[in-house]
Amino acid sequence: MNRGLLNLIIDLLAAVCLLAMVATGYVLRFPLPPTTNRTHELWSFSRHEWGVLHSWASLALLVVLLVHVLVHWKWIVAMVCRRFSHDKGSTPTRPLSAGLMTAAALIALVGLWAAATHLGVREREVPLHPLDKPGETKESRSNSAEVSAVPLSSPPPESQAPDFWKDVMPVFEISCVACHGPEQQHAGFRIDRREDFFSAKSGKPLVVPGDTESSRLLDIVSGKIKTRKAAAAHRLLPEEIALLEAWIVAGADWPVNGLPEEGAEQAEGRP
Repeated sequence: MNRGLLNLIIDLLAAVCLLAMVATGYVLRFPLPPTTNRTHELWSFSRHEWGVLHSWASLALLVVLLVHVLVHWKWIVAMVCRRFSHDKGSTPTRPLSAGLMTAAALIALVGLWAAATHLGVREREVPLHPLDKPGETKESRSNSAEVSAVPLSSPPPESQAPDFWKDVMPVFEISCVACHGPEQQHAGFRIDRREDFFSAKSGKPLVVPGDTESSRLLDIVSGKIKTRKAAAAHRLLPEEIALLEAWIVAGADWPVNGLPEEGAEQAEGRP
């Protein structure tokens, strides 16, 4: 194939991949920002699926750039040698060996990066949900929940107060942990941090035990605050809202690490 035509094809492919990256990146940043994966879609694709397209476009651009380097390898080696060689008029005699050494170095770097990422993964010392068992995954927990006759979002009987760790925290974990969990905390709020619900550091507390009217959490998850950023993404199912309301009416009990309130205070050294 003519060298000029080959260069043109490579450049066009690189431009297409770059445009695809920019287009999908724009979708992920503006039309489908974080927290919209559960509530919105664009042309039948969710935010997660647009993220997959963005990843493939990035990989395709990387492949095209590697092909571009291979096609121009002799020229690249010649320019580097002339730039750093004492004899400016000299030309490289072994571009193949230089290419093999460079490829070996790149493969070694990629291998080290892959090993570091896999070896760096650790299980949380303190699980998000204290009822989690070592080695238990969300999938296995979901499967066990499906076997149970009681659905996750079903509120307990009216005569029985909701159990925080068994009834309330699973709602937070499924719906809120992606944006307000250990890995990222939008607005500095974490759903597994007790004081973020009951303290008044941001004005009024989100939860006022026994007072549903003053508990801003119910207004947020029911979508009453229309002007709130990503209001639709914060909205929960009616059954889940009823469960949270019953929890607040019953006193919004939040035992620390599954202990009763008295035991939690002793464990933390409080009188």
